[in-house]
Amino acid sequence: MALSATIRAGYTQDGSLLDRVEQLADSGDALEARQALQRWEREFAGGASAEDQARAWFLAARLAEDAEVAEVNYLRVVIEGSTSRYADDALLLLGQYKYALGDYAKVIDYLGRLRRDYPTSEHAATALLWIARAARSQGDSERACSAAEQGLREVAPLDTLLEHAMAETRAGCRDASGNYTVQVAALKDESAAQRLARDLLSAGYDAWVLNATPRDPFFRVRVGRGLLEAEAQALLERLARDGHSPFLVAGSSLRGGDGR
Repeated sequence: MALSATIRAGYTQDGSLLDRVEQLADSGDALEARQALQRWEREFAGGASAEDQARAWFLAARLAEDAEVAEVNYLRVVIEGSTSRYADDALLLLGQYKYALGDYAKVIDYLGRLRRDYPTSEHAATALLWIARAARSQGDSERACSAAEQGLREVAPLDTLLEHAMAETRAGCRDASGNYTVQVAALKDESAAQRLARDLLSAGYDAWVLNATPRDPFFRVRVGRGLLEAEAQALLERLARDGHSPFLVAGSSLRGGDGR
């Protein structure tokens, strides 16, 4: 099919033609946008700057009629155009695409890379939302809650839609927040408590002692701090297999010292 008069007229420079491709894509004129991009590839791709080439790949991905073709072009932006201003956009879109496919490990991989390699990206907080959603879909509540918490701290003040989505994701963490420890023993003899804690440490446990107070004369030997309930339950079962009589503690002080 011949190029339309709009595309033929006045676009003799590669940058201006890519501008036109983007305008057509934004307005929904995908067919004309593809034609213009094909012309750019024929006439300008050979001598294009790295930035313009990355932009062309990004536009090709946007205009692709096949999802796999789009993915390949976004990957080219990420890998070959990693220093371009389109790289973080491409990573975000790749992450969202993989989420739609249910490939949650790739979501975390791509969006973790976005945050690591482009820390000042405008998409940094949005990436945390999708990481949280992907982690929750994987059953990783700890990572999901951590990402959502961090996202709420980073979201821009006026970005109410993102803030609402992040808060909605965080709401599911209320019952799964890290607020558990496992108590192994409560002893009045401080030396015995410290001895037990040392033995547990030697066995590979994160043991600590909650000191006695005038109102509570026992030295409580505990293992783990700020655990999710499932983590604490697994630890309790391991301690029981090792011959102890542990139990879960939730919502109390998780610090050493006097516990106040």
